[in-house]
Amino acid sequence: MALAKVLAANEEFARQNPAGCVAVFMGATAGIGESTLKRMVTLLDNSTFYVLGRNPTEIASKLEQLRISASTHQNKIVFIEAQVSLIADVDAACDRIIADENKVDYLCMSPGGMPFGGAVYTNEGLETCFAVSYYSRLRMVSKLLPLLRRSPGPHVLSILNGTLEKPINEDDLGLDKSWGITAVVNHTTVCTSLAFDYLSKQDEANKVVFLHATPGFVSTDTPRKTRPSRQSGILWWAFISTMQVVSGWIIYYFGMAVKDSGERHSYHLTSSTFNAGSWQVNRHSEVLPPNEVLRQYQERGWAEKVWDHSLRVWDRALATSRSS
Repeated sequence: MALAKVLAANEEFARQNPAGCVAVFMGATAGIGESTLKRMVTLLDNSTFYVLGRNPTEIASKLEQLRISASTHQNKIVFIEAQVSLIADVDAACDRIIADENKVDYLCMSPGGMPFGGAVYTNEGLETCFAVSYYSRLRMVSKLLPLLRRSPGPHVLSILNGTLEKPINEDDLGLDKSWGITAVVNHTTVCTSLAFDYLSKQDEANKVVFLHATPGFVSTDTPRKTRPSRQSGILWWAFISTMQVVSGWIIYYFGMAVKDSGERHSYHLTSSTFNAGSWQVNRHSEVLPPNEVLRQYQERGWAEKVWDHSLRVWDRALATSRSS
């Protein structure tokens, strides 16, 4: 879908003066998520936006600018301090939203940083990137589903790698034994699509739109805060350092502008062209049918396996959190 059509659709949506909505954003303090949030506060009126983030002091100026922009549309920004790699923090954030709202219309979850040089684990025992890309996102979806089902047109958007599903290690779904950067990308991608499939089948009212989107290359101008470690060897450090520089230049010169990416994901959240169900969306905002890899996992019943795995991981993480 051409960007011009996306822009026109967003403007048409705004002209309808949508009001009284509740939107929840995880991962919206930088990059793609921030750009999407900035656009959304100009599309809705008299609505409430919940923003999850680690440290309000670090983003105080961004929050102030966001609140100024939101106020012109009588929108309210509610910041919830949470370490989103922790399931307990996600639960606490969701409990606060559930206590204050009777519905959620839009739930947007966007990328976090990819670690380099080795796995990093939270005090709940979860590998950080896997947690931020999948476990925490789907936990939030699961917790907020009752409120989403009360919305007249709920949209759930996970910005990750939809349409690009690849084979996974079926004997090590959580990568407890075979962690790797590529493996994390592949596993969280497949798990997201299959978990959305599972949840859509449980949606008896057939109301919720589950979208797993890939943003493609996006020039976010967000500096890389995570550097490779030399502990994994000088050759690995040199390779990853070089790839960071090369990929950075490729994205800078050939990537989509972050503002345009925000427009596209705002369209994903608000467009009525997406029917209830589970969908994979490419970087051109087009719904594609399941690729061969995903289709085979669907046919073999892996949606249920992924969901059962997720439930076990959440229980284990919360038990670890309570005992620490």
